[in-house]
Amino acid sequence: MTQQSHPSSWRSYHFRAMGSQIALWLDSENVPQTAAAFEQVRALFAANEQCLSRFRPDSELMQLNARSGQWVTVSDLLWREVVLAVEMARQTNGRFDPTLLNALAQAGYDRDFAEIVGVGNGRWLEQPALLGCWANIELDETRQAVRLPAGVQLDLGGIAKGDTAQQALALLEQVGPGLVDAGGDLVAGTAPTECPGWPVALSPPWGEGVIAPENLATFWLAGGAMATSGIDYRSWVQNGTVAHHLINPRTGQPAQTDLLTATVLAPEAATAEAWATATLIAGADVGMQLLLEQELAGLVVVREGRILATPQMDHLLQGV
Repeated sequence: MTQQSHPSSWRSYHFRAMGSQIALWLDSENVPQTAAAFEQVRALFAANEQCLSRFRPDSELMQLNARSGQWVTVSDLLWREVVLAVEMARQTNGRFDPTLLNALAQAGYDRDFAEIVGVGNGRWLEQPALLGCWANIELDETRQAVRLPAGVQLDLGGIAKGDTAQQALALLEQVGPGLVDAGGDLVAGTAPTECPGWPVALSPPWGEGVIAPENLATFWLAGGAMATSGIDYRSWVQNGTVAHHLINPRTGQPAQTDLLTATVLAPEAATAEAWATATLIAGADVGMQLLLEQELAGLVVVREGRILATPQMDHLLQGV
């Protein structure tokens, strides 16, 4: 959300969940209903995090990971997220890959980011991670069961957070027009009263030597989602080398990319999340071509400072 003044009917609520600051916005004059909706959303994030977190050994996700190679019957929520993640991997031809948890651990991201920033974990595992295994995940819809390839572990990360934000928006929209900001990834519903959408701003990348305006772009967002992937924030030092959390599925190593950030708008949060990751890993030339083929609104920031946008994004910005 931009920092401009807002109508008195716009109410907000903030809390932390899934490693991010969550901000909720509702356009409603009904204070009790708004407060109840905010509490429902907070409870939703807490429940989904308990089920889907890779940092909690007792989460259902980690219990599934511990039983790779076996058929495991899963809850409605975990089934939804696994199916969604596999579909996004298929759509991006594996550039988004949910089976990279082992590679992330090898890169040093084996606990909450707040605990590793700047220092890493001081080790590399000698055994190479299994790569490109998303297509070998077996799904039995009749039994609602999942079988991961032996040795493969899932990280649902951004997909889980984005889809939880999508579920949260559905709760807010029962009260009025709403927006969910999950650590900078946004899901917007109906436009608030007398506005074409929710006013949102795209922040510039972080980093030394990055010269950028306070906001790269501002625009109105309604009935859609925006996600940003970047190598500018979640980075750490691993054995004297700067590493980051975006793994190239083809190498198992932190992606060597000429992009600092990639932002994608899509009708659903999971689509925006997957294509933002895929674009960043692909790099400027291939990434922009992929967005054009998908007819998605996207904007990327190249390391040397160039900013590239698809026609769909240009059209959106011209409407401000």
